[in-house]
Amino acid sequence: MTIRQYNPPHVGGLIYRTYIEPFDNISANSVAKSLGVACSTFNRLLNGISNLSPEMAIRLSTVLGGSAESWMRLQETYDLWEARKKVDTKKLSRIDFDQVA
Repeated sequence: MTIRQYNPPHVGGLIYRTYIEPFDNISANSVAKSLGVACSTFNRLLNGISNLSPEMAIRLSTVLGGSAESWMRLQETYDLWEARKKVDTKKLSRIDFDQVA
């Protein structure tokens, strides 16, 4: 059984609340510099304008910790949550492959 998270956060919001907001001496610009990316690129992620790429997941893993896979799972969970809100499956039905043959 899979437990679905209710309203999972965007990766950028999680990064901001966990790694930037609680610390007076850490800024988005300083994290962007540590990641080796443009401040504008990192700010788009923080603001939920862009999604996490595999390349950024590798950078986050190195700079902030955790595995690249765990960062990507956070993005996947968010993406699936958003897709479930948009995709209408009411008119879809499962194919019974036992009856096809």
